Order: sequence, then C-alpha cells, then structure tokens
Amino acid sequence: MNHKIFKASYWASRHIFLLCFLSCFISACNTDDAEKRSPSDDWATVPLPDLSLQPVKLRVASVVNPRFKQLTEDQVSRILSRTRQMVKQHFAIDITFTGVDTVAIKDVFNQLSGEVLNSRRDEIVDIEHIDEQAREAMQQSVFGTLENYADNTNNVIDFAQPYLLHPEVKPRGFIELSYALVDTLISRLKYWQTQEAEDGRPILEDNGYHEWVWWDSLGYTELPYDIVITNQLVASAENYAMDVHSSIRGGITAGTTTYNKNTAFSGYVYIMVYPMLNDSELLTTLRQDKTYSDEQIVNYSAALLTHEIGHLLLHFGHPFGQKYCIMSPTVMLNYRDWYDNLDAERCAVGSNPDMMPGAVSIDYNRRW
Repeated sequence: MNHKIFKASYWASRHIFLLCFLSCFISACNTDDAEKRSPSDDWATVPLPDLSLQPVKLRVASVVNPRFKQLTEDQVSRILSRTRQMVKQHFAIDITFTGVDTVAIKDVFNQLSGEVLNSRRDEIVDIEHIDEQAREAMQQSVFGTLENYADNTNNVIDFAQPYLLHPEVKPRGFIELSYALVDTLISRLKYWQTQEAEDGRPILEDNGYHEWVWWDSLGYTELPYDIVITNQLVASAENYAMDVHSSIRGGITAGTTTYNKNTAFSGYVYIMVYPMLNDSELLTTLRQDKTYSDEQIVNYSAALLTHEIGHLLLHFGHPFGQKYCIMSPTVMLNYRDWYDNLDAERCAVGSNPDMMPGAVSIDYNRRW
C-alpha cells in the first residue's frame, strides 16, 4: 500500500472499522493480519494468490484527471518495463502487463454504487469541521493500526518521529504517537485545501477524487484492472486504516492494494504519480528534491508499483526500519533516498516476518 498498501496507509487495503490488517498495507501500504471488525458475516478475506503459473498476467489502466499533469505513453510503457525487472529482482516472479487502457477518472468514479457510497461516506473525515470527538475517533483509528506493529514499536516510532509537527518530542509509546500523527496529518492536509491547480480551481474538489475511501472502494464496481496508474492526488483523512507513513505526509496515500471482485487475484493496486510530476512547496519539502528528471519519474514510479505488487501477489507487510527493503514504506515522499537504498539480496522473500507470503490479509465486504 506505497502508501497507505496498501492507503500505502499502507496496507494491503484500508477497510472499515478499527484495527485494519497489519496493514502493513499499510504496512505495505495498507496491510495487516486480518482486521478486527464488529461481528459480522459480511466480511471475508482474500486468499493468498496461486502463482504456480507464470508469467503472471496483470491488466493495466491509466486513470487520468485532465486537470493535472500527466505521464506520457512512453513514460507509462517504461514504468511497466522497469517494474517487470524489479518484480523479478525482488520477488523472483515473472509478470507481464496487458496493453494500457486510458480511462477518464470521472468514468471510473461514476461506477461507485449508491450502497457503497452510503455505507462508506461516514468514514471520510471533514477536517474543515473537525471537533474533539472526531479527532478522538481519528486517534483511535490510528492507534488501532499501530497495534498491528506491536512487535516493531521502536522502529515505527523512529520512522515517524523526525517528521512529526514536534519532532523534538519523542512519543513514549503508540498512544502518544497516535495523537502526534493525527495532529501532523490534519495540519499538512489543510495545506492542500488552500492550493489551486494550474487552471485556477482548487486541487481538492468536492467530486471526491482525492478521497482514499473511494479508491479503496473501486473494487466493488466493475473495474476490470489489476493495476491502476493515476495522475490524481490522493490526500484525505479517514476513520479507518490510517497508517504511519500516510499520516506524516498529511494524508497522502501514494499507493494502495485492496480488494477487487473482478480480477484473478481478487485485488487491485493503484499508484498515484502526482507527487512525481508536480513541484509544489510541500511536495518538494516531502521529496527533498525540487524536481525529478524523466529517469527518476520512471524509476521511482516503478519501485512504488513493485512495492504494491508485493502486497497484491504475496500479501507482504511493511518491514519498518529496513531501508534496503522495497516493502518498507517510503519516508515522507523521499523517493530518491528510498530507491537508492534498495537491496534485493538483503531483503529476500522469507527473510523477515513481513516478507513472508501471507504476512497481512486483504479483507472485503461480501454484501457490497
């Protein structure tokens, strides 16, 4: 999830209610060992994919918001080519991609059903009207995610501390860290609410395209893709599956792995390249680079997509504290440092608990 997998928040998917999966998926972008939900027969878990037949075929879409800068067709092609190389290098899996379909974002979001919209709308946090009760609910959600990292507490705190609003104060545990993460998320997300795109309109509009909840819900539509690459900024706050890396970025979820009823592996991933293509003040701060070259955009996007594919095909978690591991979330949006430190030999499949197939689970709602 890069962000949140997975949200990569990431875990393999950010689903309703507290205590999402390791969520390494957020753990990886969102990932975790089976979310703890209220008793219900509505929720089930996606099985670990059978990868005995290779190459694994993945269908791809480029979901485009025409308001924002876009990847060229050549860049998308090169991202996919580099991703094939990296998936083989890091996971020893052969994959192939179908031809890329270009789809308008409005056509994708228009497929969300009334039932899903009504069921999940309350999971979105409106930070313009947040009160103490809503803030407390966010803290409980973040704390629920953090509890999945109980065996890696110090590394998670060390990962987040330098990037909190008050980095001079080290949280003494996950309760303090959860409050600090919520404060950081709200403050940085408010920045995006003040920003305008090149067309003079707000970057975050009321169409919901930036809301992670709806990206986490697209698998309940007729979306036929395993892989989605989008130029849309995904930056939001939710009442579930908010993970460490997305929180310190201000709710930016650069990638997610979640459920999709229409695909062979019952999941899909998105990565969003808005932070690669745009050079706003906050993005350059989070990246620690004023701009990216064409080669950097291709390589960093491919690494982000490889990370999410690790969630999709192997249900990996997030090995916080292991900078050389592609499944460790990117710190802030510093893709250069993350990419330059990757070492497949030092983080092979099975080398640590989060790199074990099935380390986290992807859950879904049968009713939707």
